[in-house]
Parts: sequence; C-alpha cells; structure tokens
Amino acid sequence: MCGLTGSDMTICVAFSSSPEGVAALALAVRESRLRRAPLVALATAKQERFDDDHDHEGDEHALHREIERRLAELRLDDDPETQVRVIDDGGDAAEAIIDLAASVDAELLVLGVKRRSPMGKLLTGSTAQRIILDSPIPVLVAHAARPA
Repeated sequence: MCGLTGSDMTICVAFSSSPEGVAALALAVRESRLRRAPLVALATAKQERFDDDHDHEGDEHALHREIERRLAELRLDDDPETQVRVIDDGGDAAEAIIDLAASVDAELLVLGVKRRSPMGKLLTGSTAQRIILDSPIPVLVAHAARPA
C-alpha cells in the first residue's frame, strides 16, 4: 500500500488542464469519497520543450498548484487523504502514468478522454488509448460534459 491511509484501495487520477482532465478529477474525487479510498492525483510534465530559457520547474509548480486549487473546490473536509504528484514523463506519458499507479498500489485509475469519431479512433493512437489497453488495473473513463 502507498501509506496514505488504512484503506485497501488507492485511486489514481491522471490529470490534465483539459475539460476531460478536469472531469476525470471530479469523478476521481467522487469515487474516492464513495469508496473511502485515498486519492493520488498525477500529472505528467511535458517532455517536449521548445524554449530552452523557459522555467520548466515553474511549470511543474504551477501545475501542482492548479491541481491543488481544483481539489480544494471539489473535496469535502472528511474526504480521504489526497496526494498530488507532478512527474517527468520521460517522453512517454502513458508508461509514466501506469508506472506511478503501480508504485502506489492503485486499484483503480481514472482517466479523461476526448470523444472522437469512429474514423478518428481508427487512424490515431493516443496516450489514453495506450493507458486503457496496457493498464494492469481497471481504468474508469470520464468525458467532459457536452456543450448544451
């Protein structure tokens, strides 16, 4: 177990600032609350950088603060413990997310995915697709709300 609480289950959520990532975070908080399970929110720092003078460490801190802010809006006082981790994905976000979920003995991984056309699903691979196919633990998928 990852040492968060005495729960038998840890839930991980792969966060991004996209509407799908925000939906995944909200779903993971609800699952954590329902199951009384600790939550680990993870985000990968983008490996491809085009501006060498850019403050990459500042990006990671900003991402960490964004997740913390969003969690503060979603969580209740008596919710299970939550950890936030921003990791360098080493160029392979799917592998980094799966490895981190395994390192905390997660039993559920929550992931936001974009809606795609059948042709889009056929022609393009994605990080989400790799996670869903390669994850050794169940993956719960969240979609962003459709525009009204």
